[in-house]
Amino acid sequence: MKSKVMKSPLWVALLTVLLLAPVFAGGWDKEKGQGVITLKGELICIGCSLKKLSGANAQCNLYGSHDVGLKLADGTFWNFVNNATGHDIIRAHDAVIGKTAKVTGWLYPNAHMIEIESVSVEGVSPEQIAKAAWEQDQIVAKQLTGRKAGQPPTPVGKHKHTH
Repeated sequence: MKSKVMKSPLWVALLTVLLLAPVFAGGWDKEKGQGVITLKGELICIGCSLKKLSGANAQCNLYGSHDVGLKLADGTFWNFVNNATGHDIIRAHDAVIGKTAKVTGWLYPNAHMIEIESVSVEGVSPEQIAKAAWEQDQIVAKQLTGRKAGQPPTPVGKHKHTH
């Protein structure tokens, strides 16, 4: 015979919270402003770096997305959240690859993502970053517009920098 405690809505709610807590740990940042951190590292193309280091089947040239990320001194890679603050740095690879950057923002360690609050790139102005990102967006838009359903886009060429 089951006890009345096991049937109570409070008990069910408590059990649900306890079981789901590990799923949401680090995923929902209700105190986001309290968790700002600053990291310094090298800006890299995540896909090309994974291809070079580990043989990943990255096809950055084919899909026009040499997405920029941050490589820390310990060798770990961090991607940037693609939002109003992160988009330009992600897309401005021709202007920023190989440069040192200081990134302030919120870490999402379970996804190796940084939501950027601010970024500064050694030797590159915010205006240069914005222009390079806009130019890349135009190339990708043109490339993807010509794509037929079920076919990959036409390759856009190589990075201007070396791997």
